[in-house]
Amino acid sequence: MAAGLTGAYAETIPNFEVLTLVVFCSGVLLGVRDGMLTGAITMLVYSLLNPYGAAPPLITLSQVVGEAAAGGAGGVLASAGLAGFQSAPRAAVMATAAVVLTLFFDLVTNLATGYLLGQVRIALLGGIPFSLWHIGWNVVLFVGVGTPLVGALSHYRSRLSH
Repeated sequence: MAAGLTGAYAETIPNFEVLTLVVFCSGVLLGVRDGMLTGAITMLVYSLLNPYGAAPPLITLSQVVGEAAAGGAGGVLASAGLAGFQSAPRAAVMATAAVVLTLFFDLVTNLATGYLLGQVRIALLGGIPFSLWHIGWNVVLFVGVGTPLVGALSHYRSRLSH
């Protein structure tokens, strides 16, 4: 959780973050339940103590749900044997996970924002460039850092996940 919050608070460029990968890896290391819990608590703390001010409750909820999904996905993919994949197939799975998880997070948070503003369509359309940047960054991060990290974490998974 500390690594995720450090990365979240260090963010100065919008959607240029490490939190999603850190939470995903918590799921790889700790399993589905604890990965989701790590994502939910980390995002809740970040949303409530955001340097720009606390997010409205609906947006906070959407952020918590979006980030919890990353932890759950890490746990599911680890249980499916992701660490045992060769490097190239593991990188492909990591890239796909980055796209799906980032798209889900951006969709639920943009829907919540649009609903609160009474402008769902505008929020979704206006969020496209930011979402594309966010997805691109997370693909690079998941593939470049996540691919070897998942392999390293697998050695400790059996001791920590239940």
